[in-house]
Amino acid sequence: MLAFLKKTTTKKAGTSSNVLTIPTGLRSQIHLDPVNQTVYVNQRLQRSTDALDWITNTRRHPQLDCLKVVWEPISDVTARIQSAHETGSHSDTDDGEDAEVRDEALALLREGAESDVSDIHIHRKERHTEVQFRINGSLVVAHELTNDHADRLLRAMYTMATSRDSAYSDLSFQDAAIAGDILKGTGLANVRIVKGPCLPVSEGGKFMVIRLQYVKSGGNRRSQPQQQTAFRTPRRPEGKLKLLDYGFTQSQVDRILNIAVSPSGVLICTGPTGSGKTTLLYEIALHKARTQPERRLVEIAQPAEYPMHWGIQLDISNALTSEEAGREFRARLRTALRMDPDDLSIAEMRDSEVALTTFDSAQTGHFVMSTLHVDDPFDYPLRFQNMDFERLSFRTTCNASIVRGVVAQRLLPILCKHCALPWTVSDERLPRRTCEAVPTWGDDLSAVRRKGPGCPHCFGTGISGRTTVAEVIETDEQLMSDFVNHGVAIARHRFRARPDADPSMVETAMGRVFQGLVDPFAVTATVDRIRTRDAVMSERLSGAKLS
Repeated sequence: MLAFLKKTTTKKAGTSSNVLTIPTGLRSQIHLDPVNQTVYVNQRLQRSTDALDWITNTRRHPQLDCLKVVWEPISDVTARIQSAHETGSHSDTDDGEDAEVRDEALALLREGAESDVSDIHIHRKERHTEVQFRINGSLVVAHELTNDHADRLLRAMYTMATSRDSAYSDLSFQDAAIAGDILKGTGLANVRIVKGPCLPVSEGGKFMVIRLQYVKSGGNRRSQPQQQTAFRTPRRPEGKLKLLDYGFTQSQVDRILNIAVSPSGVLICTGPTGSGKTTLLYEIALHKARTQPERRLVEIAQPAEYPMHWGIQLDISNALTSEEAGREFRARLRTALRMDPDDLSIAEMRDSEVALTTFDSAQTGHFVMSTLHVDDPFDYPLRFQNMDFERLSFRTTCNASIVRGVVAQRLLPILCKHCALPWTVSDERLPRRTCEAVPTWGDDLSAVRRKGPGCPHCFGTGISGRTTVAEVIETDEQLMSDFVNHGVAIARHRFRARPDADPSMVETAMGRVFQGLVDPFAVTATVDRIRTRDAVMSERLSGAKLS
């Protein structure tokens, strides 16, 4: 086992053990917090020779050279002492364990340097903690720790930093840097740290990402490790891709996966609230974790709807207004970009700053998945332009190397086959023109059904489930050029007129209508109005011919 995991139970001969020990006569009047390098002292002891001598001696300890003294009323000091004893975090005893954990932190850095690691990821989960190394661009699991051990290691790593906040906080996002003499002999010039809470926060979830910067740049840095570590690939989630079960066609699944395998760029999922966008992003993320477990996913959501134990989830739960939520999204995204991510999942591009940062992320080697509230997938450039006319113009957002694909989807109710009724052109729920348009989409009107009165099979609802109707757009230079030079309408017509284009949502929905699965009324209520098929195709062809 490597040095950073070894537990030392004996002291070296001649080692002093009372440097951090508070004298018996002062123990009820002094509380030492070595993690945050702060000592809280009864303000009446400001002229006490014993207290001042102890503070001077304590500052000579190598871990407490920046010790801050806070003079406060005795009632506040005793309250701190009592709280520390209740939580088990009191630190007015022997410093052997603290020094040992500090040595483990240094040993972890040294091990990473010997293995030519670019980043160290420490992810504290619900039941255990994983330490992962990024080697040659891929993440591997180097160690697994108990959470208690990991908590001490995380604190020790942060408090070694020469540039950091004055206090360590489990529930705050904090940056730090380690430099100077402490790194001598490691081959490292600087270590950058970003840390913070992640799901499950209630179970102590947290992360720390450590970027190693070497004295020597480029190749030939690696020295032979003193003891070889057996790394392993991160665990793959179980299960299979469920998009076919949800109603996506095989062609659509192939298109989505072709977009998702891109090393960088943005996949935009569009649709109203409740249309299944988040579920689609989860299924894509789950599939990537199965097929590319060496990639790091960071998700930002409000709130996170699906647990992703293989990724790091940053939850936004304290925003009471849309403005506060926007600020939190922007702050979390800036943090996420410092966490060495490969893939980012952003719940929603809700304002211009989030959208701009998303595009910047896509241009700097990250694959980003996000959602956008817009009805028609081809209207996405207009939605961005409305956020910021100058910075999110068509020339910015209509770039095929940035926006890799757009998926529009809706969830339609599936009729209960036991109580569904035959549909007729005299359907009183629909306008006459719509009723006349329905038969133009198929040959056998006898298969078309409408919602029935309900029965025991469907619990009296007339509905047995829901199915997805979607349109998947793989962008290319021609489509983006049409957006910029001819506008949304012509770009839409030209793209849909291609022989290999994915059918529109209305076309797919009407196919389900003639399979007897979906009520025509649900199509008009959820997807779009139903026009005659000839009118749709004629408009598409004529629009495609315009230049």
